[in-house]
Amino acid sequence: MGQWLPGFGALNPGSLYAKLRKQFDYLTDAEFDDTEFFNYRGVWYAVSDFIRVVATPNEHLYGWDGYNSESYFCGVVMKYNYDGTVVVGRYCS
Repeated sequence: MGQWLPGFGALNPGSLYAKLRKQFDYLTDAEFDDTEFFNYRGVWYAVSDFIRVVATPNEHLYGWDGYNSESYFCGVVMKYNYDGTVVVGRYCS
């Protein structure tokens, strides 16, 4: 979560908090502090930017909790684990 990032409060301009706050400037301060973030292949993602997946067993994204499209054909999928970790992958069609 934003409030758990090193440099919380942006007191240190070179901190991870300050870097991500600049990248996700469209979020309000309260939204940013409550949003969860993860890094996948060197790119930071906000969980709030993912679209929830409600798929039946026969559909392509079944088993994933959300997706974020990077183009018309490709994107990133994520799944929450019970221990608080996130499993992330890519999809292409």
